[in-house]
Amino acid sequence: MSDKRKHLVKNGVIATAWLVIVMLVFNTMLTTFGSTLINYMGIGTVTAGGDAEVMTEEETLAEGREVNTELESEGAVLLRNENNALPLEKGSKVTILGAMSYNYVNGGTGSAGGKYDEYTYTMKEAFDGSKTEGEGVSTEQYLDVNEKAWNWLEEAVGGERNADTTGEYVGHTGTGEETTFTGSDYAENKDAYGDGDWGGYKRVNEFSKSVYENHKDDFMADGYNDTVIVTFGRSGAEGTSPVMDYDGDGKASTGTTYLQLSEDEKDLLKFCAENYSKTIVLINSSAAMELGEIEQEEYGVDACLWIGHPGEAGLVGVAQILTGEVNPSGHLVDTYAYDMSTMPSFYNNDDNKYTNVESITTGFDKSSNFGYYQYEEGIYVGYRFYETADAEGYFDSEAFTSHEWKNGTASGYDEVVQYPFGYGLSYTTFSQEVTDSDVSLEAHGTNSISVKVTNTGDVAGKQVVQLNMEAPYDQDDSLGIKGTGLQKSAKVLMGFQKTGLIEPGESETVTIEFDTDDLASFDTYGTGVYVLEKGDYKFHIGENAHEDATDPVETSLADTIVYDEDGVGARDSDEQVARTSLGDVDAGDGNMLDGYLNRSDFAGGMETIMQHESSCKEEALSDNAVAALAVPAKGSTDYTYETYENGEKVTKTVKKYVGGASYLAYSDEENWEGLTQDDERYLYDDANEDHAIEYGKTYYVVVDDDGNAVQDEDGNYQVTEEETSMRLDIDAPILADLDYDNEVWAYLLDQTTLEEQIAVAGGLGWQTPAVESVNKEQEAVVDGPGESGNGNNSYGTNTWWSSAVVNASTWNPYLMEKLGEAYAHQSIKNGLSGAYAPAMNTHRTPFGGRNFEYFSEDGFIGGKMGAAEVTGLQSSGVSVYIKHMAMNDNDTNRDGNITWFSEQAAREIYLKDYEICVKELFVVDEANETGTFVDGENVLGIMGSLNRDGISMFHQGLYQTILRGEWGFNGLVITDGVGPYPWVMTPGAGLFGGVEGQLGGSAVTAYYDQEGDATSTNYGKYLLRNCTKHMLYQNARSATSAASTDNSAWKTWMVAGDVAFGVAIVAVVATCIAIPVVRSRKDARAKVTISGE
Repeated sequence: MSDKRKHLVKNGVIATAWLVIVMLVFNTMLTTFGSTLINYMGIGTVTAGGDAEVMTEEETLAEGREVNTELESEGAVLLRNENNALPLEKGSKVTILGAMSYNYVNGGTGSAGGKYDEYTYTMKEAFDGSKTEGEGVSTEQYLDVNEKAWNWLEEAVGGERNADTTGEYVGHTGTGEETTFTGSDYAENKDAYGDGDWGGYKRVNEFSKSVYENHKDDFMADGYNDTVIVTFGRSGAEGTSPVMDYDGDGKASTGTTYLQLSEDEKDLLKFCAENYSKTIVLINSSAAMELGEIEQEEYGVDACLWIGHPGEAGLVGVAQILTGEVNPSGHLVDTYAYDMSTMPSFYNNDDNKYTNVESITTGFDKSSNFGYYQYEEGIYVGYRFYETADAEGYFDSEAFTSHEWKNGTASGYDEVVQYPFGYGLSYTTFSQEVTDSDVSLEAHGTNSISVKVTNTGDVAGKQVVQLNMEAPYDQDDSLGIKGTGLQKSAKVLMGFQKTGLIEPGESETVTIEFDTDDLASFDTYGTGVYVLEKGDYKFHIGENAHEDATDPVETSLADTIVYDEDGVGARDSDEQVARTSLGDVDAGDGNMLDGYLNRSDFAGGMETIMQHESSCKEEALSDNAVAALAVPAKGSTDYTYETYENGEKVTKTVKKYVGGASYLAYSDEENWEGLTQDDERYLYDDANEDHAIEYGKTYYVVVDDDGNAVQDEDGNYQVTEEETSMRLDIDAPILADLDYDNEVWAYLLDQTTLEEQIAVAGGLGWQTPAVESVNKEQEAVVDGPGESGNGNNSYGTNTWWSSAVVNASTWNPYLMEKLGEAYAHQSIKNGLSGAYAPAMNTHRTPFGGRNFEYFSEDGFIGGKMGAAEVTGLQSSGVSVYIKHMAMNDNDTNRDGNITWFSEQAAREIYLKDYEICVKELFVVDEANETGTFVDGENVLGIMGSLNRDGISMFHQGLYQTILRGEWGFNGLVITDGVGPYPWVMTPGAGLFGGVEGQLGGSAVTAYYDQEGDATSTNYGKYLLRNCTKHMLYQNARSATSAASTDNSAWKTWMVAGDVAFGVAIVAVVATCIAIPVVRSRKDARAKVTISGE
């Protein structure tokens, strides 16, 4: 062979090798990132079901717009209405001013965001019916909008919504400094002013008064100078939080925050007062704000309507309220204080970091992940703080009145709280009267109060009946800490009911039922269980959390009810007695236990908390905690902390165990043995201890001659290895209503393989994986609370909903169930079988970055509204993952953030939303457009959070003991997004701690083989099997098969790519073979020719 020929063959071999390598990489990448591709492609063969099966896409969108509009019209809250400034007559001439009127915030950003599309209204389109895009949108004219002013406003903000404002602009920075800049000047100053960042936190977006003064001729028009509407907007975002300290001096208590009116906004109000007869303000924020200026005469505000984030069609509902077509009936679900520095959480909510933990993040450069939050306020959050502080006289004390708060001094409740929790005005008036009550407070019993609501005004309207409990404090010295007692809020929301539309002079009677067990407090430091303390109880029917509508219902409890084996047993809703399970977290890092705010000394407690503001950024994590964080995989350490038992301080030492890579999952000693040795008890099914675990079997269900499953006299189904017409797979109709403990599930799982179980646990990112052995198809699951498909174009056109805060402010679970149904219909039409929604965290402070996607500062109303939405979603065929359990209440440095909190506060506030969603269903009464909550299994999917509970990412006390042991949760628990955070959430640690599935952008299944944690022990394999069971159980019971989709175009790509690579490889190899043969023949012919010559 010639050198040239050898060179060609060599090149061919190299080319073949490279093609093989590229093909392997191509296959690996597609396999690894398959779930991520699903998230962006959103394609596949869709099988719709339920109502969505007979609905066209346009019908689902029309349904969505209707629900969005109704939620906004019932959720918007009338805050002020001087001299009946509202409603306006329909067709009234109005001028709209304010940069945020044009660029109003539809909703927040991130995984709860949405998409601005042809169905999204501008404010003008919603108010005057001028919208032309989008089939079926509202074209009804509610108001006559000043066209000249709107055109000027459009030009002033850059010519389109959310434009980069590169033209002339005059404004203020957060410090009040006025700057004028144009062209290149704007580019130089955009860091201070934002780069068209109309929804960001860097600045408040509004023109200076000089802009309005200089351009009056451009927007003022004859006939439109009576009423002006202005909008003040504030956004929300995942991964960041609002600015608390614009002046940058390191103290939020001395500066201006994002959640108070800027100088420009106040100047705009003055301009409007000088040039218009009536000023109406729209508050376009899902976070509570400081709004004292709207009551001050110099600013001339006649009416103020809180609209939150209205979504894509909610402004039509706002127009209906402004013109009186709808009477406002929304009530606040957060407390609005004149000065937020009066709340305790204001001082420990900012960007706090430990100073001594970089060493344990070596190689990751993520020392910021060891930021921390300490919930020093304990149970005194939101209205619980303000109502209790008032009851204890704190707002009249010298300690309070002499203190210089951020906005100055104040005295008395009325100077501290502007709008209490539950506040909301109407265009009419109501009276409320208790007509019947049965409040015996018997353990495990049900109580009821009936209230007659009468419309005493001139127009029809709806009213919210709010039931607040006032429980006795410090009446039993065996409870809580000796000398201070078991902490109690002066008011706690225990029930509510929204009436239907009541005509003037007419009445409606509503009955609120509540279980005695649900009134109990968790006594962390005394008995360590739930108790209902003896003493006098008052049940207030309130206009809001502060003002009563009628005299309270009063009763007494002679003896404390203790919910344990020596008392009355577990609460009826619990599967087992609830005991202290988060003691190490409750203790804090050596500085928290005695630092929680205490009702017996609010002044001293607040002083301690306020002093922490400056030290929060300088504290060091204790050696004890640092040592625990540094424990290697499968290691353990003795962790010592102080706590209280029976009211007395004690020191406890517990072992903390690590079950996987490098970060903590707590495990009790009994289960720890299973991690390190092959304990035979884990060779049996979790719910059927006599059923030995097997793999790869095939089972069928015994059927009768008609093909129906056969049941014995006890109602049990029969399973066989002999083939029948009903294969035992995910499509078997018997699974939909099969109890979790039924042995049929064990037979179903025996058909799966260990490899499939590993793939399930490691592949729950934006999907539920296929399990071929039981005919389970791959199904797409996508964020989020804001819109089905999260605004991703790959998932079609969907409705951008009003924010969770608006929805909760309706106080109408019936509408929330309708939201769930409408959301599900759109998801199913677009091939989405599951949703990472709704979000269930709590507004610990107004400065939570994702407050817009969380319902309220109160876990009770959040839980009720969430449970109704979940009912609608799951009953319509979409699986649900409520999120982010738990304490993900702030987004600054959230990843791996160490969070210290009291277990009482967790159980009574922050976990309450989740507990209600797990335990309660909403049953719709369609005829009366209402419904009832009943006990029963509801949500079947939960997403964890990116922060730690104490120093643990996966605390067994939370996810195993409380969630599964006490509440009886049988569904699937997955992580939050783990793609970029392997040092925060590791698969093994999650599996052992109770957060069993990985929501990752890349495959993590290889971990189990690399580390051996889950495959080398019986316990690990047992947990993998349970994870698969939880997924299949969720799938069957939430009817997700009704919306199954293969979503596997990437697989087609892989096959097509392999074929293409294969053809190329064959071609190269054939060429390599052919080249020497052809050349030999050519050479031979040449030789013959030459020879002939």
